[in-house]
Amino acid sequence: MSARTCWSCGGGLAAGDALCPSCAKVQPPAPAGASLDKFALLGLEPSFDEPPGLDEKFRALSRKLHPDRFARATPRERRYSLEQTTLLNDALFKSSESRLHPLLILEAQRAPGDSATVQQMLLRNTFASELFRLGNTSAVIAGGLLEHVSDRTAMLRVLAEGLSMGECLGRAVSRMNQRSYEIAGGKAILLIQSPVLFTDNPSFSLLPMD
Repeated sequence: MSARTCWSCGGGLAAGDALCPSCAKVQPPAPAGASLDKFALLGLEPSFDEPPGLDEKFRALSRKLHPDRFARATPRERRYSLEQTTLLNDALFKSSESRLHPLLILEAQRAPGDSATVQQMLLRNTFASELFRLGNTSAVIAGGLLEHVSDRTAMLRVLAEGLSMGECLGRAVSRMNQRSYEIAGGKAILLIQSPVLFTDNPSFSLLPMD
């Protein structure tokens, strides 16, 4: 593999350097198809166990690479920042297979009025999407916007029962949608009543199947 050099100052780079050690400029990710050591990106030694200091190293590098820091930078640097941040999140998720990634569930009561409800649904989806993008989570489930507490409780019960039996996230959320249909009395389900799953892996199970 040819040696990497900084696009700005020409200084030498290690395989996992996201920032140039000489001029601190953000660097492009490895070319498509190249093999990148996820541990090298975080400055860690390869290991089957969760490396010590993983969260601290992730947060420190994440702050340096966050797109907000490059809001006034060149288009090239803004693009590199976004690409490196995505790569960093992926590196943390895959750095330890035994690491438990929490499942986040957003719940809210339906707002009065159709206009307010639609706005609430859009904000819910945007917030859930950002939580999943930025957080170290296996998934984010945005619960359906239902009027009654008893209905929301029933939906959560369906989810808890499915996950406790080892169902994958996609299947568990599908059963929640079926419950929404039953709550609606067999009528067409409005989008606002349906839970939404944000994940890269809908087949992921929190518990192993028997």
